[in-house]
Amino acid sequence: MKLPIASSLASSPLRQASLCIGVVTVLSGTGQAAAPGMVLKLVGAENSPATRQLFGTVGMFMNVTGGILTHSMLCGKSTRLVLFWSMAQKAGAVGAVAVGVTHGVFARRALAVAAFDLISAGVLAAALGAEILPKQEQTED
Repeated sequence: MKLPIASSLASSPLRQASLCIGVVTVLSGTGQAAAPGMVLKLVGAENSPATRQLFGTVGMFMNVTGGILTHSMLCGKSTRLVLFWSMAQKAGAVGAVAVGVTHGVFARRALAVAAFDLISAGVLAAALGAEILPKQEQTED
C-alpha cells in the first residue's frame, strides 16, 4: 500500500518526532510480541508462560498503536485523534511500568522504558497542541 507523504511532514519537527515515536513503537512492539521472554529478561521480570503471553499481547497492541500513529503522520489526515490516543497510550505505559517497578514486578532498569514513554507522551502532547491551535495562533510568540 503506497502512502502519500504529508506535505507538511518535512516542515514540522513535532510531526517528524511523532513519526519517529510511531516507528519506534512499532519496532519495539514487534520485538516484544515476537520475543516476549527476552524482553521480560531485559526488564528483570518473571518469565513464565503466562507473563510471556501477556507481554506478547501487549506488544501486539503497541504495534497497532504505533502503526496507526505512523500511518497518520505519513498521510497527514485525522491526526488529532491519533495524537491524543497515542499520547494516552504512552502516558498509560509510564504509569503501568512505574507500578510494576513499585511492586517489584520489574527491575528499576525498566524505568528507562518509562522514561522514553514519558518523553514520547510530552512530544505527542506538544504535537497535539500544535494541531489544535488555529494557524494564526501557531505563528505568534
